[in-house]
Amino acid sequence: MLLTLKIKNFALIADQTINFSKGFNVLVGETGSGKSLILDALAFVLGEKASKLNMRSGEDKMFVQAVFDDVSRDASLLLEQNGIDEDDYLIITRTQNAEGKTECRINGVIVPVAVLKSVAPALVDAYAQNQNIELLNIKNHIDILDAYAFSEIEPLKLQIAKHLAVVDDINKQASFIGGNAVNRERELELLEYQIKEIENANLQVGEDDEIKSKLQVLSNFEKIVDNAKLASGRLSSLVELASEADGALSVAGNYDNGLLGLNDRLVSCKIELQDISETLNDYLTNVDFNQGEYEQLDGRLEEIKKLKKKYGATIEDVLLYYEKIKTDYDNLLFSEEKLAKLENQKNAELNELYTFSKQLSQIRRGVAQTIELEVDKELKMLGFKNAIFKVGFDEFPSFELANFSKHGLDQIEFLLSANAGESLKSLSKTISGGEMSRFMLALKNVFAKCSKPSTLVFDEVDTGISGEIGQRVAERLACLAKNSQLICITHLCQVSAMADCYIYVSKSVSEGKTFTKISYLKDFEIIKYIAVASGAEPTDVAVRFATELRDKAQKFKNTL
Repeated sequence: MLLTLKIKNFALIADQTINFSKGFNVLVGETGSGKSLILDALAFVLGEKASKLNMRSGEDKMFVQAVFDDVSRDASLLLEQNGIDEDDYLIITRTQNAEGKTECRINGVIVPVAVLKSVAPALVDAYAQNQNIELLNIKNHIDILDAYAFSEIEPLKLQIAKHLAVVDDINKQASFIGGNAVNRERELELLEYQIKEIENANLQVGEDDEIKSKLQVLSNFEKIVDNAKLASGRLSSLVELASEADGALSVAGNYDNGLLGLNDRLVSCKIELQDISETLNDYLTNVDFNQGEYEQLDGRLEEIKKLKKKYGATIEDVLLYYEKIKTDYDNLLFSEEKLAKLENQKNAELNELYTFSKQLSQIRRGVAQTIELEVDKELKMLGFKNAIFKVGFDEFPSFELANFSKHGLDQIEFLLSANAGESLKSLSKTISGGEMSRFMLALKNVFAKCSKPSTLVFDEVDTGISGEIGQRVAERLACLAKNSQLICITHLCQVSAMADCYIYVSKSVSEGKTFTKISYLKDFEIIKYIAVASGAEPTDVAVRFATELRDKAQKFKNTL
């Protein structure tokens, strides 16, 4: 349920916080006061694109915050999938600057607009007369029907999705090893050449780094030897000097015992220097530059470089590629046998798909009959006395003609005969804008028990109707409000009379600027507004009419 909507610098709204209640909320006020701006702001915070023109003149940033509580299970799952912690309240904020850059947050976490748009349908279901495209799109009809019996239908659709994924994988495998014999033979020759080339190289992980180290030594042989000889000469001198120093300290130590410790340390240093000198001399005696070794190592490194250039960035990558092409080679070599095996697997999966699709279709056809009866009943309540609603199914195909999708094998379409004697036709061919509003309201009432969002928004759903039909529309809206939160813009007094919360939107001018302001009607203010909405001045007669209308509405709501 939507608790509050805070709006700053959005068109005529400078800074307003709107509090909504449970049940039936109406936005009322004169035409042009800014009622639709409130719904536009709600759409903006839920991810819809906003024009820069929506920013209040003279400001550089607009801000909208929506606070929800008691969100649906679907909304909770979507939050979890996007790594957003759920709290007592769901707080969504969105800002947009003068350059059009936006920032979106859900419970303080910055998210892309796409995440807002994915969560929004689980929070708010908005409908206006110009938003009937989804209902007119035949592709959406099957999803609407499936939502009615979600608990029965969804498990079968999950099974269908699982088997479709297996069939898709089988098709990919078959595609790789398929094709004509000439193409397979050509591919086998290429793979065989690559396999032998890598095998003959006898690659060892890490050998390229080892070769580079050896080549570095050989490439700098002269420099290494020259410096090693220089070091050897210096060490010989140091050993002689250390020996002389050792003799001198020994004599001195005969007279001062304190110098004997230094003598011991010097002896240790002399021994270490002698060992280093001998090791270095051994190195110089045995070291030799081998031109053949250099050329062999250099050639091996070039061979490895060529293989890495062709098959992978590292030796590890080349070896992984080798394992892959060996598998590919085996698959192609035994392609006929493997294709036959894959074909059998695919047929088994298709049989499963056909069985589940048939079960799904049977459930849908039973659900469709229930929906048809309930929608017809709702339509009659809304003034379609002779209307007939039908869920049209294409003939269920045979196994040989089956073309599976995530929905199984059903193709459906909502059909309507709005008047007696008319044949059933597509909604787009038989229904007007005003009729679409009432038809949508009928569907909302039928699907109320399985509707995902708890907040429904109607923007002037009562346009073009009045009198008895207006009263029926008001009653059906009240029925929806029993289990859902409704936010509705209306100018119809019957609809206004049925509301629980009255949000009055007005417009004023201050210091040369226009402001939209929000207030809440109570008690006699409600009666006075209903009287004016009926098209009369708030005279005693109009007030009595409004009072009776309000009492009648209250009595109706008490029966729900």
